[in-house]
Amino acid sequence: MRKRNLTVLLSTATALLLAVPNISTAASELTPATTSLSTTAPMSGGQSQLVPFRQSGSDMRLEGEDAVRELTFYLSPDQAATGGALRLSYMNAVSVLPDDGTVDVELNGQPLSSFPIRSPHGPTTHDVPVAAKDLVAGWNSVRIRARQHHRVDCSIDATYELWSQFDPLVSGFVASVPAEDGDLASLLSVGRNADAATEIRLIAKPEASSTALRDSLALMQTLALVLGRNDIIVSTGELAGTGPGIDLYVGDVGNPELTPAAHDALAGAPRGLSVRQGDAGRYAVTMRASGKTEAQSLLLAAVNGPLQPLIRANKLADARSIVDGSQPGTHELSVVGYKTAPFSGRLFQTTFDVVMPADFYPGDYATVDLHLNAATAPGLAAGTQILVRVNERAAASQMLHDPEGARLENKPLELPLRAFHPGVNHVRILAELPTASDLACDPAAREESRSRFLMLQETTVTIPPLARAGRLPDLAAFAGKSFPFAGTGAFDIYVDAPTPARLGSALTILAHMAISAGHPLAAELKIGHPDPAKTTGNILVVNADGGVAESAALTVPKGHRLHMPTTDGLITASIGDPGQPSDSEALLNAFQVETKLDEEKLSAKSRITAWLSVVATTVNRWLTYREVGDDVRIELQDRLISLRQSHVPESDAVWTVVSAADETSLSLGVTTLTRPGTWTALEGEESVIRRSDLELVNRKPQAYSFLPITDTSPANLRRLAAAWLSDNFLIYVALVVLLMGGFGWWVGYVVPRKGVRTVE
Repeated sequence: MRKRNLTVLLSTATALLLAVPNISTAASELTPATTSLSTTAPMSGGQSQLVPFRQSGSDMRLEGEDAVRELTFYLSPDQAATGGALRLSYMNAVSVLPDDGTVDVELNGQPLSSFPIRSPHGPTTHDVPVAAKDLVAGWNSVRIRARQHHRVDCSIDATYELWSQFDPLVSGFVASVPAEDGDLASLLSVGRNADAATEIRLIAKPEASSTALRDSLALMQTLALVLGRNDIIVSTGELAGTGPGIDLYVGDVGNPELTPAAHDALAGAPRGLSVRQGDAGRYAVTMRASGKTEAQSLLLAAVNGPLQPLIRANKLADARSIVDGSQPGTHELSVVGYKTAPFSGRLFQTTFDVVMPADFYPGDYATVDLHLNAATAPGLAAGTQILVRVNERAAASQMLHDPEGARLENKPLELPLRAFHPGVNHVRILAELPTASDLACDPAAREESRSRFLMLQETTVTIPPLARAGRLPDLAAFAGKSFPFAGTGAFDIYVDAPTPARLGSALTILAHMAISAGHPLAAELKIGHPDPAKTTGNILVVNADGGVAESAALTVPKGHRLHMPTTDGLITASIGDPGQPSDSEALLNAFQVETKLDEEKLSAKSRITAWLSVVATTVNRWLTYREVGDDVRIELQDRLISLRQSHVPESDAVWTVVSAADETSLSLGVTTLTRPGTWTALEGEESVIRRSDLELVNRKPQAYSFLPITDTSPANLRRLAAAWLSDNFLIYVALVVLLMGGFGWWVGYVVPRKGVRTVE
């Protein structure tokens, strides 16, 4: 609820802030919460342009006592040559102490400005002047560091309450001149809508026979890759959109299927790919071509021409922010942007991402080794330690308590490969650094000049050789690498009805799949339900009818029930979801819960039975490497949307089904599902967004199936065997016992009967 309220506040303030020509000089006319604390020269009226940061709102949130974020924005040569101002609009937690909270700003590696953190009740905006000599044509980098402390609580847990959130709608670079109209690179200046999302709108009729809609898929995916943003949503309609965003027109004026808006836009556009700037930050992108073949040819020419440096720059920026796990090797944290800096707080933390290949097979056959180069100051209290979390699950720890201070030189911390999954993995390094003075919690006695911890940027992470075998179902590989759709073959996207909400949801997922794959996917849009008897390839299904047709066709593993949403709101004993209890069963369960005896009143037999049941459940979960949350059951009415993978019976085809009960649930569910933090957290066989809190719940499959192995080298086969045995722990134990028994039988029975041979 806190994040949701923050979004409402920032969105409301955005409308006010954008209406003011110069925020720094006019902020005093707004509420005190939006009063700017810095000054800047006024921009030329009507000629300035706000160039937003490439990063989304989740990437602009700084949490903890000392947090750093890297933000980037793109300038044309004219914009870089005329200078402007860096605009930063933020809001912070009420718990942040205003006396010493500061934000330090660097631009392209050089210090630029600092300002205090004092905006707990609403957004504050700072305009920091930037001279032309400090800018470059192309991508510019902004490094923001927030140092903040708690008002009244000095415990380590209190550091998690500290945050400063920068607004992606208002923050960016205010260029003195707008980007050149007609330049394809000007698309990088497109703003975000009121939902803090980057909208691409396909202007076409939603009918099943609309060729303009189908011909727009490749261009839509290409634009998503050019923008390089992870907050893209796609909509469809016959009219142009309003507010910041991109309207996409594909076709030729002779096509009778074109909408009037598309006909007018294409009539005034040159042949091929072009862009025009409209009103209110709206861009019109046109691809004037006769038919799909010519459109693809002209798009390929643009990709190999003016779009190529933009796409390359995005890929280069992504490569500099991640550790590539596809090849074994050692990487310093400096390559992912970490810089050595002394830390004087209570909880140090830094994060980086490791991207594993789509056919990565996790198991206990090796470890990812983190070699720490760090030191602690003397005088730290007991409990000083380093924790490493992978995908927000504890993976390793190391005690650091030493009254005289500790120094670590290439100290190895082994991170189990089982903690990783295909695609993007978030690794968080935390150091808990308590002192005796923290108990007094006196802000005046805090010694900021005396550091507690230092981690060097020479700290390394080593990726071992990985077992490579594609397995299904695996939604982590789907979200991280668009597996198994990222190959060269075409696949079909089935939408149950050609409505704007359904089509927009399907194309939003396709856009994020293209971003995950790193290239446009060969997708064909079809309307209706797929026929399992005629389906031979992988397909993506998006529907808002509860997935009744698809769930009947998919294979459900033994012992696992799939509870799909249904449009029938009345659940009775005879008609309803078979996985749900009947009315009588529900009443019986409620009666048993209400009349259940207290534990101290249970008999000894009942207590022992309950204890053995808990132990058996815990051991079984441990043997199958399952977390407690993997067994959580979601009630039917609390399922907003589900995403599930399964094989079609008697076929190699894989169905990935996105299902909701109605269009409203589908639209909200897809928006939530494709949020940056949620999309990279998908894994297992089924992912569900709960209606009650919009949180993600993943369900692991009962069993995996494997695709044909492409790497048949002895080393890979050995790793696969070790990984398979680690998954099947009981078989491994049985083999060990069998081998030991066989060796004992050979020593105790066979050898004595062979006798002793004397060598003369």
